[in-house]
Formats: sequence, C-alpha cells, structure tokens
Amino acid sequence: MKKVTFIIASRRLEVDLNDDFANFLFKDLEANQVSLDRDIEISKLLQLYLKALHKEYHSEEHIKTLLNKIEESN
Repeated sequence: MKKVTFIIASRRLEVDLNDDFANFLFKDLEANQVSLDRDIEISKLLQLYLKALHKEYHSEEHIKTLLNKIEESN
C-alpha cells in the first residue's frame, strides 16, 4: 500500500492505494500534467473524472458488443 497525498482547494487529503494502482495513477496524472506537489484545481479534477468515466463507458460498450458476438456465434 502507498499513501498518496492530494492537495485540493488548499486541503491535504491522504489516501491509501494498492501499489499497482498508485503507480498507474502517478503515470496518468503525469500524462495529464497534474502534479501532486501543488494544489490541484477542482475544475481539473472534474475534467479528469469525466475523462475516466468516458473511458469506462466505452469499455463497457465494447464488452457488451463482444458478449453479443459470442452469444450470436453459439
């Protein structure tokens, strides 16, 4: 487990994350130009949340499509 500290709206928030997920999170934050060393804007967090939700939506739709194809082939 890794303890990760976020600074949001001048408040320090600590969370414990699984090591693998924490590493994934660090890479994703870096790719989205978010630094844990400074205050993160709430609007930026909202954008990242919506981006993640959009990705999950497309993944679920893809899974549904694959399941339908499997069912049709049986």
